[in-house]
Amino acid sequence: MTATSRFRYPLAALESLYGHRLEQARLDLARAQDRLDEQAAICDRLRLALSQGHADWAAASAGAAGFDPARHIAVREALAAMRGRWEQARAQADALRAEVERCRDALLQAHRRAEIVDRHKTQARREFDVDAARAEQRQADAAWPTGRNRS
Repeated sequence: MTATSRFRYPLAALESLYGHRLEQARLDLARAQDRLDEQAAICDRLRLALSQGHADWAAASAGAAGFDPARHIAVREALAAMRGRWEQARAQADALRAEVERCRDALLQAHRRAEIVDRHKTQARREFDVDAARAEQRQADAAWPTGRNRS
């Protein structure tokens, strides 16, 4: 009367394992998203600093009090350094976006596996109920007098 399992391990163990993997995937995604948000904040600050540097460049280039070569060189070097940091921050943000996408894919895969185990568990429960109903019907049929044994 027991239904045979299609799995090597009990469904309860698989359900626990895939539930744990699903929760881990959710946590990994949350951590990756937090890192991406922090990097986006850094990029925003660098973007503001870069726009301020460009405003300083414009002021140094067309200065009202005359052109100051020292200030012009200092602003140009600061802009070059800031551009380097900006490119580095953008590259790191791109890598973090790729990590977030990998975490989303892992989360979807873990979710699909957990759903599959849940469906198999539901199917196994149905099969067990059907087997139990058949066994009860066989018992009822065996208990019913057939009429051949009239003596």
